[in-house]
Amino acid sequence: MKKLLIISFMLIGFITNAQDQIIKKDGSELNVQITEISDTTLKYKKQGLSVAFSLDLSEVLLVTFENGERMTFSDVKSSKKGDSGTVLLTAGTRIAVVMTETISSDKKGGRKVETGEVISLRVQTDVTDIDGNVLVKQGTLVNGTITNSVKRKAAGTKGKLSFSVDFVKSVDGQSVPVNLKYDFAGQSKTGVAVAAGAVVAAPLLLIKGKPAIIKEGQVFNALVVGDKKIKIQD
Repeated sequence: MKKLLIISFMLIGFITNAQDQIIKKDGSELNVQITEISDTTLKYKKQGLSVAFSLDLSEVLLVTFENGERMTFSDVKSSKKGDSGTVLLTAGTRIAVVMTETISSDKKGGRKVETGEVISLRVQTDVTDIDGNVLVKQGTLVNGTITNSVKRKAAGTKGKLSFSVDFVKSVDGQSVPVNLKYDFAGQSKTGVAVAAGAVVAAPLLLIKGKPAIIKEGQVFNALVVGDKKIKIQD
């Protein structure tokens, strides 16, 4: 009789404590009573508490119900935009920018630019997070700075051209620090000039290297320097 009572109490305790299990994507587990699952949210109660809790389904990997049935949510996207409607633009993200005009170290081949001059580029494609939120919009104007412009010279010396981009505007108007530095030199004709000079000195002064030219439509990758919180437009 005593054994029957003990077994009865054990069964009652097992039934009372039977719970659903939530395994989150971060590896943590919750043993709770699930009360509702919507398209974006899971609601549950903890044992001994009457208050209800909710969890974004994007945080849930697997649910095992007390009857053994399982549901997975690995492909669910977040319904939240982070703190105050913001998402994170992470360091190392590539932002493709494209030249809007052809520039040159000389008057030949494109618009001649000088050291310190500001040039224009544009963002080639939308930069998005994993949920499809646009962080940097296609077509956004980007300012670059000519850091070095050297004309081609006599004796076959080639022209040189360098520029850098330090910031790109995000959709919320913030200046996102980026790293883009580009150096280019035209083709040298020094070998040709030296060969000509062995014959006669005068032509040596007339032979020039090629100018450094960066063409319209050329694409460069700017790398985001540090994590940046971006406010998403509704």
